[in-house]
Amino acid sequence: MVQSYFNLIKEYEKMGLVSIEPWLTIKFGITDGPYLEPNRNVELRNQAAAHTDCLLMYKESASFVGILDMDDILIPMNADSYYEEFEREYAGNWLISALHYDKYDYKTIKISDIKSQSLSAIVKNAERLSTKDTGKSFLRPERFNSTWSHWSRAAEKQSIYFDENGKKLEKPLLRKLKTIKNNGIFHLKNMYLKEENELKNEGIPLNPTDNVTQIINEKHLKEIDSDIKRMLSLPQITQLADSLPKEEFYMPIIFDCYNQSFYHIRDMNQMRPDILCVNAYSCDLPQREDLPCIHSDATYHSGTKMWPITYHFATDAFFSSDIGCYQ
Repeated sequence: MVQSYFNLIKEYEKMGLVSIEPWLTIKFGITDGPYLEPNRNVELRNQAAAHTDCLLMYKESASFVGILDMDDILIPMNADSYYEEFEREYAGNWLISALHYDKYDYKTIKISDIKSQSLSAIVKNAERLSTKDTGKSFLRPERFNSTWSHWSRAAEKQSIYFDENGKKLEKPLLRKLKTIKNNGIFHLKNMYLKEENELKNEGIPLNPTDNVTQIINEKHLKEIDSDIKRMLSLPQITQLADSLPKEEFYMPIIFDCYNQSFYHIRDMNQMRPDILCVNAYSCDLPQREDLPCIHSDATYHSGTKMWPITYHFATDAFFSSDIGCYQ
């Protein structure tokens, strides 16, 4: 992550808005003999393991966990809060494994000036694209022990032998995803850097599931914008404004690399999981002294050589500014 953005997110963390943890590159303390490069042979930088780690962290403290990307926004349509919408959709049904929302692609804008940020600008300058992406899930964490990037392959359509009270069933039942038909994820697929005076600020887009209702109402937009403005006006945030990048550099490079290594292959129906593990580990990112990055690191250990498995592990994970800008 670019260091100036990392510093900003650390301030958000101090406010209790987010929590961030190092997610480690796979390294070995000792290597012996030929082996496959592990980081090139895990799907999407081991994203599913990161989601599972988050799921287990909040398994006993959260009512719901969402498996999302940074450019995914879910706006409740059936209630005024996430909690109420999810409770309504589950409706007490213990055979629902997760709530699955389709992702609807949009193009919209982004503004470099931190003081001018608003959700209204993003929403009112958004244009629906003709494409959809693979959906994402929100789930009750007590029903999962692991998850993939979109849903849990371990929980979906697996036999349930006991009911919610622990009583054994006469015959097993299957727990399944519930696909939400009247709402979807607002996916910011393409974002273009604009100056504030270039914005069109047209109407609020319609809900793509019915093309009648707006994806959010004006009242809620104003409430969110007011809260964003209050937060961005705090001294600890404003003092970071000048350090943030005013132009795009890494985003187009990474986007092109992901297209070549994954999205293009997927869209051409050329996915071959038996011979190709999708990831962007080979993306070549140029280094710039004026754009330093923060990466994760740790102390890496290798256990005693054993057959068929030798255990390698890491301790004391930390954030480092000495590694550079790499995927």
